[in-house]
Amino acid sequence: MSTAARSRVCPRTGFYLVPARGQDGWRVAQERYTRSGGILAVRANRHVGPMPEDVPDRRGRFDTIGRTVYFGDQAMTAFAEVLQDFRAARVALQADADSIGMTVEEYITKVGDDASANGRERPWAIGVDWQMSRCLHRVAMPSDGWWVQIDRKETLNRLGLDLAEPLRQAGVPMLTLSGTSGEDRAVTTLLAEHVRGQTLFDGSRPLGIQFISKTGYGACWAWWDRRADGGLTPGANDPKSIGDWNVDGAAFRSVASDWDLGVLPGEPRY
Repeated sequence: MSTAARSRVCPRTGFYLVPARGQDGWRVAQERYTRSGGILAVRANRHVGPMPEDVPDRRGRFDTIGRTVYFGDQAMTAFAEVLQDFRAARVALQADADSIGMTVEEYITKVGDDASANGRERPWAIGVDWQMSRCLHRVAMPSDGWWVQIDRKETLNRLGLDLAEPLRQAGVPMLTLSGTSGEDRAVTTLLAEHVRGQTLFDGSRPLGIQFISKTGYGACWAWWDRRADGGLTPGANDPKSIGDWNVDGAAFRSVASDWDLGVLPGEPRY
């Protein structure tokens, strides 16, 4: 692809396309996966749309059949994406405090004292084990190909038409931006699987989906590892790690501070 390639509407699919530019991406990953399979090591997903009732839903927003790897455009974006469970626990403290007639500050002190007395970590704080088991990776993203920008009106309108009946059956009579950024994986994985299966105007397949992080910290990519799904080794255009760090850095602490999350101290690892 020419370095002069510009974002455009695909005349074949109607999707809004953003050219890959080889920019830096960021990923927070557990070392138990990256040690065995590199930064692209993720579980292969087997379901899109509604999940079987007896299977817990652990899918990422734009998982398709196969492997989907997520990256942020900044270190803070990557941390904001993976710290959301801690944020939800922290926000819930207000309701818990109200229910027993305490201020949040009083409740935090009480629970912290109780946890310390029982040798346990505070439930909303980011524990040492979580920090020590993960690394922040700086990644060279693909330099050739196209991302589908899902939160553009062109892509949204096309998906709403292409998938009108499946979406209706999933309880979405009209697709809006809330459908692409919501928590209903039966909907978002359906959208992603449809996008992944398309052939673009130049005969190529989409690299994945580009989307704005709903945390407000930047943009993200959901990249589909087509080569691994086909039993092949990584290719020249696949994301590559160009450095990794202990998670206890400035970006991590900035997001934790923004969300008023406790960070339990531990022995630094380099």
